Amino acid sequence: MNGEERTPQSFSLARRWGAGLNLLITVSAVVALVAMVNYLAIRHYTRFHWSQDTENQLSKRTVTVLRSLTNTVKVIVYFDSGPDNALFPRVKGLLKEYQNTSPHLQIQYVDYYRDAGAAKLIKEQYKLESVNDKDLVIFDSHGGKKVVHDGELSDYDYSDLVSGKTNEVYRTHFKGELLFTSAIFAVANERKPIAYFLIGNKEHLPTELDGLDGYGKFASVLLNENNFELRTLLLSGTNEVPPNCSVLIIAGPTQPLDRAALDGIQHYLDQGGRLLAAFNSTTVGGQPSGLERLLEKWGVEVGNNFVLDQANSSNGGLDVIPVELGKHPVVNGLKNSRLQLLLPRSIRARRPLGRGEEVKVDELLFSGPDSVALSNLRTKEIEAKGPFPLMVAVEKGVPGLQRGSTRIVVLGDSMLWGNQLIANAANREFAAFTANWLVNQGLLLQDIPRRAIHTYKLTMTRGQLRSVQLILLLGLPGVVLLIGLVVWSRRRH
Repeated sequence: MNGEERTPQSFSLARRWGAGLNLLITVSAVVALVAMVNYLAIRHYTRFHWSQDTENQLSKRTVTVLRSLTNTVKVIVYFDSGPDNALFPRVKGLLKEYQNTSPHLQIQYVDYYRDAGAAKLIKEQYKLESVNDKDLVIFDSHGGKKVVHDGELSDYDYSDLVSGKTNEVYRTHFKGELLFTSAIFAVANERKPIAYFLIGNKEHLPTELDGLDGYGKFASVLLNENNFELRTLLLSGTNEVPPNCSVLIIAGPTQPLDRAALDGIQHYLDQGGRLLAAFNSTTVGGQPSGLERLLEKWGVEVGNNFVLDQANSSNGGLDVIPVELGKHPVVNGLKNSRLQLLLPRSIRARRPLGRGEEVKVDELLFSGPDSVALSNLRTKEIEAKGPFPLMVAVEKGVPGLQRGSTRIVVLGDSMLWGNQLIANAANREFAAFTANWLVNQGLLLQDIPRRAIHTYKLTMTRGQLRSVQLILLLGLPGVVLLIGLVVWSRRRH
């Protein structure tokens, strides 16, 4: 054509084999690359929470506890999984995050309505004999068992019920992470620290759950969240602090301790003991307890006064909200939080210490610059002007002992951990942090927040509801039908 000669194109056999081999190698390389990427992604992945309000995003404390696990922890979710159970999706979602963080968790879901056989085995194995033993989570590891019931998982708002506005009680916060992490830590650690509460000198008692100044709720924090074993101790005569005492708690004694008790406490501290001492404001101006002089030897000065801070108070100056927390593991987790103390006494580092430089005394809580110390609350006689330290932490190394050091925490107010105030501000978290530092439970020196439960309610009139129904039942299908007709018409023409 047009005088040109067309030459047929062809490939030699060698070129055809070369092209096929090249295609085969290319496809194999792509497949191998995809396989390697998937292999690495499965074993070395990173999960992100894009929303700041993600309900199941785990706290640093939980992540630390889960990553420290070396033993397998079995979790049995013995729950009604039906659509009417509002707690089950929250429990399941939270435990999924736990399982994604640690491979040492084995989770089993048992619906006692839908899986009667498995439910019977669980009831027999864990001795669930009561009719109320349902909707609970069991944590089991090497014989250690911890059970969390559904009633413990939420905080409730009873205000509308009490006022008669409604017969319903609303959940306000979900506490699953706090209880689950504490349970896992408890069953994974076979040895429990033992806390002894000193009694016999009119202290706050850990057995009092109803009294405003009882320490029943504080004891519950130590027992359920910090994995403590609790006992009481009467130091009289030849009694001594037991060798298995992990921490001795002296909670606001209002009667003096006798010489034998003080000598026993001193001997215990010299051997690397741990002490939590809180002072009661009712003893100001009265007979000292004897702890004041003992603590002077450890670099602590207990003020015989009341600290008032009008500028940082919610009760006319009677309570004090510290304005500065200091730098220490006990309070590092409380940044941006508030504590509430009631008529605290000043607690400061005593200089010179008198026991050598090996004793470290840190002042932790401070009142505001306009606070005052009163020697008499009735006459308002000002002893000094602030700011004042309200708490100290003492540490002294003891070579050759397993515990390694003596640790003491001295607080100028014993009421903040009483049944009335422990739930206020961050007092409960503060109690847990203090106890954990004293017994070297560093894994638990971070806070776990309660998750707020958000509820949404849509209110419509009958006319609005009818309009919505028309849009959903007629409008949306009508729009799809109209689009289909337009497309059909355009293609036809």
